[in-house]
Amino acid sequence: MMKRILYLFMICLAMASCKKDSFVSDFDQKPEERMAESIASVTNTLTSAPNGWIATLPTNAGGAYGFYMAFDENQNVTMYADLNDNTAKTLGKSTFRVKSVLGTELIFDTYNYISMLADPNNSVFGGAGNTGFKSDVEFTYVRSTPDSIFFIGKAYRQTLAMVKATVAQKAAYTAEGLKTSSDKLKSFFATTQNPYIEVGTGSSLVKAGLSVNFTNVLASGKRTTLTGILADGKTVVSATNKIALTTDGISMTSGGLVFQGVTLVKFAWKDGTTLAMYDVAGKEYIIKSSPIPLTPLPLLFGYPTNYAYRKISIGGTSPIAGGAMLPSGITSQFNIIYQALVTRLAGLTPARTIVGISFALTSNSTAVVNISPNNGTTTFSANATFNYSITDGVITLTSPVYDGNWTARGTEYDGIKNFFLSGPFKIDWVTSTSNNVGLIGGLYRTADVSSFMYGTL
Repeated sequence: MMKRILYLFMICLAMASCKKDSFVSDFDQKPEERMAESIASVTNTLTSAPNGWIATLPTNAGGAYGFYMAFDENQNVTMYADLNDNTAKTLGKSTFRVKSVLGTELIFDTYNYISMLADPNNSVFGGAGNTGFKSDVEFTYVRSTPDSIFFIGKAYRQTLAMVKATVAQKAAYTAEGLKTSSDKLKSFFATTQNPYIEVGTGSSLVKAGLSVNFTNVLASGKRTTLTGILADGKTVVSATNKIALTTDGISMTSGGLVFQGVTLVKFAWKDGTTLAMYDVAGKEYIIKSSPIPLTPLPLLFGYPTNYAYRKISIGGTSPIAGGAMLPSGITSQFNIIYQALVTRLAGLTPARTIVGISFALTSNSTAVVNISPNNGTTTFSANATFNYSITDGVITLTSPVYDGNWTARGTEYDGIKNFFLSGPFKIDWVTSTSNNVGLIGGLYRTADVSSFMYGTL
């Protein structure tokens, strides 16, 4: 036994005495050599793009943002960004580094437009205090192709995707083309009434209402949403994607917006005035206009907050010179009721004007009709509270209770009172012959569709 142990000891001693350089690595390069090569490769890729890069970056807490970047061999980077009008047209300058930490990293090491998204001071660009938009300034290299390079944020894991720009794209960005493009897109959606696209064919065709939010609001800004109704007329389908603006239009992020099996990846101009969406295969979906929203209002109006709307309003909450006005371009027998109220209040001493009238669902079972008159110095609030039920978009009001302010002006308010006692009502969209009156909803008497109370939603 002792001989065997001695024999094993001598073998181990002999192996330990071998020279270190007798070990042959399974790799052709040492780790530090491989990392140096990776740093050089990423740096060369970034700096050798002759026309710079078009980049998109979603944020973890907010929407997505588009950039144009150009990197040089002196570790300088210049950029434009779609954060606001100033960043879209003013060239930003900072420095960058490519280094090795836990992988090859691109670091924006002086303040720039990307830093604004991560700024913890919400007075700089908004966002949440301490965390901003939950975005990064340090990114780990993932992969590259002949015309693209991809990084991922170290902390918030959002993809910074870059595509090589063309000569024409570089010229467009340097000529304030990002702001020009942004202005044109915003104008299109401001003037196109209830935009939509058509997805599918035949019985599977869905007219999908389209909304684009260009703001920087954390929860909703820099996003686009498609909402449609399936063939049963009841099932609502919706999809949302974060967007980044470019000089060519709008790019989707995170793989695109998937709606009813179609992956939409961008908005682009078909011609000078026609805007379209395009799917991953290049198919075109022209953006059209509808006089009313495509989703039936009964599917959107209700309580609690998962419904888009639960209130119809005429006027506002502060005194209006001459009184609140009904939305223009609409004919209804309610106009006569409303004008009679205006006339009666104007004949009182002191004369009163109407600041606002509203119908609102305030719980799962109660609805309140409010009239707010102003006597020149004070705005009062008179309320009639009803129980209600909704069945297939038909609202039935019962058991009204009137507060003291309503009772005190009972004679003047009889027209409004009698209207709401004459139900049941159906909630629906209302069309106007005037432009820019906003989304108008109405409560129709089911017995007389020409008589409806209407206002903004």
